[in-house]
Amino acid sequence: MKRFSSIPRIAFVDLTFNWPPVGGCWIDTHHVIEGLQARGAEVCLFTPDFQEYYPRGAIREEMPYPVVSIPFNRYTFNWFTVKKRFGHCVNQFEPDLIFITDGYHMKNHLLSALGPERCFLRFYAYEMLCINLHYYRYHENRICSEGFFQNPQECRRCWFRRMPALGRAIQIAVGWPETHPKLHFSQEYLASLAFTKGYRRRLLENFSKLKGAIVYNPFMRGKLASFIENIHIIPSGVDADRFKPVDKENLNNQPIKIFLPGRANDPLKGMDTLILAGRILQRQGLAFEIHYTAAMDCPQREPWLINRGWIGQDALPALYREMDIVVVPSIWIEPFGITALEGMASAIPVAAGKTGGLELTVMDGVTGFHFESGNAEALAEALAKLIRDNCLRKQMGLAGRERVLHHYDWNVILDEYYAPLVEKG
Repeated sequence: MKRFSSIPRIAFVDLTFNWPPVGGCWIDTHHVIEGLQARGAEVCLFTPDFQEYYPRGAIREEMPYPVVSIPFNRYTFNWFTVKKRFGHCVNQFEPDLIFITDGYHMKNHLLSALGPERCFLRFYAYEMLCINLHYYRYHENRICSEGFFQNPQECRRCWFRRMPALGRAIQIAVGWPETHPKLHFSQEYLASLAFTKGYRRRLLENFSKLKGAIVYNPFMRGKLASFIENIHIIPSGVDADRFKPVDKENLNNQPIKIFLPGRANDPLKGMDTLILAGRILQRQGLAFEIHYTAAMDCPQREPWLINRGWIGQDALPALYREMDIVVVPSIWIEPFGITALEGMASAIPVAAGKTGGLELTVMDGVTGFHFESGNAEALAEALAKLIRDNCLRKQMGLAGRERVLHHYDWNVILDEYYAPLVEKG
């Protein structure tokens, strides 16, 4: 572990942080903060306490670093008050460097308040590029081809297609009891004035002065390259001490356990593709089970389809160790895909859609297989190879574990990527 030659003061501003985490972005932020602190930096996390629509700042465990929680409600979480309150609190900390991590259109106002020259802007999904983060047009069932940087008016038409912006604004004002995501994303979009021409003008100005941006994959770098000069592709890491393999013998007469981890009920995660692939495997007479994690059962009923319910982070490593194959069949441009790393760390081969960050982490033919996203036949072919060959599964699983230890262990991520950014100041 490298230590800093001097003691940098680093502020982290995260507009959606909650703990225990329900997504990879907060795990990433947590490990980066903790890792930089371990290397000698003075760190502090700043987050809103605003839990209408979505648990922003819901921190239910003691954190190993200082956290400043700033209170908001649906009226005060607006461009003016966010700038004022975060600007005051963060500047009191007197940071040398600021990482603005998860959040959406309000990030632009944080840059204005804190000074883009000392900020690294972290993109986890497609925040700021797309109002719903996914860069996916659900009503057309396709990946978007434009985005906020190119055509902000089209983004507004897409998001407010079923109910106009004024209708959403009235719902927010009267406290309409709707849950994530419609009012969650709409509130920030409207309260940040992202629909105005002045917003985009200031955004591009802040981008031009930014110390740097951090993204997961080349696709997002390409979307930002016209506006931001200094862009880093930095992967997430995985705790290889928590996600680790276990010796197990799988007899030929036992079904192979295929695992789809994460929010399987999210249509972008590719559950429909996996079920179609499962039916192909069933017709081939192969013995398998498909296990998935979701808060609600899949409407499809198949004897080999098993819902393990929603699994917390503490229980997740043990669930991986039960499995023989991990599958990540995402149909969107998966920004990174932490579940692939968790599977690889557990010495399990991974079948992954050839999309986004998955193209970088999973090595086709070495740690698992790539297949064309949405192509059930190609997925079934990859799974069939792994189901039929115990030795291949073991070989690819061990290769995945080695790849994680050399490239994705958190100490590697911190020393190779983040420590040099901080040292350069």
